[in-house]
Amino acid sequence: MEKVDDLTREKLREWQMRRLEIKDRIQSHPEQTLELSKVLDLMDDEHADILSQAEMIRATDAADEPAAPAEPTPLSLTGAFTLQLNVAAQSAEDLRRLLDMAVFELQQQISAMASTPDARPQGGGMSGSLGEYRFELGSQGNA
Repeated sequence: MEKVDDLTREKLREWQMRRLEIKDRIQSHPEQTLELSKVLDLMDDEHADILSQAEMIRATDAADEPAAPAEPTPLSLTGAFTLQLNVAAQSAEDLRRLLDMAVFELQQQISAMASTPDARPQGGGMSGSLGEYRFELGSQGNA
């Protein structure tokens, strides 16, 4: 499992650096925005593939391990959707970048939940040279 996690982290780190380079190019060369936006769209698919491969491996490994007790959701939250997000970074810029990546991943999860009426709580996260983030996304329909 550790080897797979390291491989996934490395793939995500490489993907993240390429994505940030493209965003920097968009900032410095606005005339290439359309072309570079198409590249970013393709990279979104690549990111989803990396995460789905990691999720399949985690699901296989989770079937082999005993289930950990779930943390209870605070009772004061009454919304249709709940989100718990934890982010750790060494600098404000790293925090901004991590939040950008987390929001992107969350948007994909929200879209997936919206297309599946009885979706279960979704988790995600990433750890790398910028720091790490983890989230748990749930909805009322899956209680």
